[in-house]
Amino acid sequence: MIVVGYLLTANHRLMTANRTDRADYLAALAAREAAHAEEIKGLRARMVVLETRLGEVEEELDRERDRRRAAEDIAAAVRRHT
Repeated sequence: MIVVGYLLTANHRLMTANRTDRADYLAALAAREAAHAEEIKGLRARMVVLETRLGEVEEELDRERDRRRAAEDIAAAVRRHT
């Protein structure tokens, strides 16, 4: 009978400890998820800025190519008439 009481007490302590451990785990998991969500939010904002800058650089490159082609066309026309 004493052994059964001891086992029930031990079982109760283990269950209480497990419940506390699980609560701590879930709280830590929620905190990590919140931090991760903030990190993702920051990375998405940075990505928008970088995509905007990339678009600007691509447009600048296109304008430079157009200027170079126009200059080459003028140079070719001058060579043909000379």
